Amino acid sequence: MAVTIEDIAREAGVSIATVSRVINKTKPVSPELRARVYQVIERNHFKPNTLAQGLVTKKTNMIGIIVPDISNAVFGKLTKGINSICSKKGYTMMVCESQGELKNELRLLDIMEDKQIEGLLFAGVDVNHTLVKAMLEKSYPVVLVTQEASEDEGAVSTVVHDNVTAMYDAVKFLLDNGHQRIAYLGGPKNDFSSGKKRLKGYRRALEEVGIEVRDSYIVQGEFSFSSGFEGMKTLYEENSKLPTAVVAGSDVIAVGAIQYLDSMRMKIPDDISIMGFDDSDFATYFKPELSTVRISYFDEGEKAARMLLRLISGEQNEPAVDYVPHKIIRRSTTKSLN
Repeated sequence: MAVTIEDIAREAGVSIATVSRVINKTKPVSPELRARVYQVIERNHFKPNTLAQGLVTKKTNMIGIIVPDISNAVFGKLTKGINSICSKKGYTMMVCESQGELKNELRLLDIMEDKQIEGLLFAGVDVNHTLVKAMLEKSYPVVLVTQEASEDEGAVSTVVHDNVTAMYDAVKFLLDNGHQRIAYLGGPKNDFSSGKKRLKGYRRALEEVGIEVRDSYIVQGEFSFSSGFEGMKTLYEENSKLPTAVVAGSDVIAVGAIQYLDSMRMKIPDDISIMGFDDSDFATYFKPELSTVRISYFDEGEKAARMLLRLISGEQNEPAVDYVPHKIIRRSTTKSLN
């Protein structure tokens, strides 16, 4: 049978309130009483209930993280970055998957409040007015990470990379290397930052140099190998004139596209250049090595965690937006036509 705080108080010959003061450090206790209580605690291997402590101290040392897809390697790196900061400060993380669905996200916001988290890091798909309103009504601060709000911009603190500029730079890289027929294989249409904003960067780069944006050169799906494979199949089958280059909304999409082209006996990059996005761990192990846009999601997680801790401590009171840099990485899947 588990030892209770009442058992500790009885054995130490003190009141339950005194044991609580010793554990939670809420009021001064004499050194003699503190030593006596700690001896009994250690002898019985007593572990206080952290939620019960939180009711007294208003501090649970719990940080919540909500992501749409736990299996996505991007969120693995992000979480490691968050943990590298939070663990040093004595915080424990509670990670939940929303599947990018609004009803799940709203439910998880309530669950996090019930669990008395001190702050939340939120990676969504479409952070709309409904979500922002719910976040602002919570008792804990929220930082959006990897995703900007699609409505009520600036109302919630945010750490993100500039998706428009990053994709613009990827297309510009291909343009500078002589490509003009450039197709786009993107993520979900309803994904505000990684879907809509990357498509916006693609369009902007082409329009800036006077190249017509062909609807048949744009295919959007999921951030998955199969979506890249099927998307490339669509581009191949529905265009009489194939693009000389394809820029993908993620590395996994790019690899899926390469797998389809390989099944058609097309050579990369001799027949078509492929550009990824993320610089995932496998980008250099895959052959040919993948040209891509490097985003440090670990750094993004660290930066978001630091911002959240400032909000929790009161060091920061107003919402802020912070961007992490990106970098174009040339490898073996792209070639110059110049």
